[in-house]
Amino acid sequence: MAEPQLTTLFVQLSLVLVTARLLGRIASRLGFAPVVGELLTGLVLGQSVLGTLAPGLYALAFPLGGETLAPFAAVGLVLLLVLAGVETNLAFVRRRAVGAVAVTAGGIAVPFALGFAFAWVLPATALASADRIVVGLFLATALSVSAVPVIARILADLEATETDVGQLIMASAMLTDVVGWLLVALVVGVHRAGTATVADVARPVGLLALFVLAAFVVGRPMVDALFRRVDAARTPTLSAFSVVVAAFVGVSVGLALGVEAGVAAFVVGLVVGQSDSLDPVAVSTLERVTLGLFAPLFFGSAGLVADLSGVLRPEAAVVALGMLAIAVVGKFSGAYAGAAAAGLSRWEGFCVGAGLNARGAVEIVVAAIGLSLGILSPSLYTGIVLVAILTSVMASPLLRWGLRRVPRGAGRGEASQT
Repeated sequence: MAEPQLTTLFVQLSLVLVTARLLGRIASRLGFAPVVGELLTGLVLGQSVLGTLAPGLYALAFPLGGETLAPFAAVGLVLLLVLAGVETNLAFVRRRAVGAVAVTAGGIAVPFALGFAFAWVLPATALASADRIVVGLFLATALSVSAVPVIARILADLEATETDVGQLIMASAMLTDVVGWLLVALVVGVHRAGTATVADVARPVGLLALFVLAAFVVGRPMVDALFRRVDAARTPTLSAFSVVVAAFVGVSVGLALGVEAGVAAFVVGLVVGQSDSLDPVAVSTLERVTLGLFAPLFFGSAGLVADLSGVLRPEAAVVALGMLAIAVVGKFSGAYAGAAAAGLSRWEGFCVGAGLNARGAVEIVVAAIGLSLGILSPSLYTGIVLVAILTSVMASPLLRWGLRRVPRGAGRGEASQT
């Protein structure tokens, strides 16, 4: 890498990490999870604030937008979801499988239906494509997703990852993520080909099933053998390093099969978490490195390419507020209805609705795909970015408030009585 490029890289790393740390502390003092400050970092350093107030300085510091930090952000995404998988209790998830499926179904179906209907009342000036069906399907998908990395970080910040309801939220979030990416693939296929076949849906589902099967049947014995060897050295740092290597290898295999990186990382984390030879100190070491370094880079980079100045126009503002209302009401009501159908308590239903409501960088990524393909107009893209930020800001205080009213259980994975 040339010296000017290297200088730019370290300037960006310094700016993002320092700003994320500062805004994270401010968010904590205001009663929000630190991840809220990290999400706002990209907006403050990106086109929305720095690019508007000091365009010359922004162009000097971020000549390629967020592209330079993209590899670090990808590592942050993988490590964060591996950590979430390690801390997931599969025995509890199996006991609450009905609840997770019901919450996921409701949390996707309601905002999807409302989002699709919303596309038919949008003014023609807000559309990039005359095909309202494709626009409606993509808008519905974007408003239905949840951000597993944001949810995982919020639960970690609230020390709720290993609580019963935290496990249920993560299980539902991962199911939502899988369904969401399948929907994105389906809508993109419809847009490009004008139609979609059963094979378009069956292929990614089959590849995901193959990856999960291989991870537990082939990968788990290999992971156990690796950790037994490492455990003999009694070096937590080496153990944490082994977890990272296992994660990178597993995600590489998943990507080669066409499995989305975040989903593959979570599956790897589940496999690693099942090993009896895993050193708890290694997990703690990995958690400190991930939450202290790579997670802020991931969340801070997400907003660098977003420009929220367009939402200041009256028409764009109305559209954005409409999407925000649909996203929040749809996710909350759908998840709550699914929780009630599965026999969960009303406060558990409230918590899963609050947690799954966070869209974060996942919705921004989905929106960027729609914008690049010409499905979404710049105004719709901007509105979706605003929804992603605001729902993530809302999630932390609402979830904290709800968790105070839910029995935490006597220990990890113990189902609360509803």
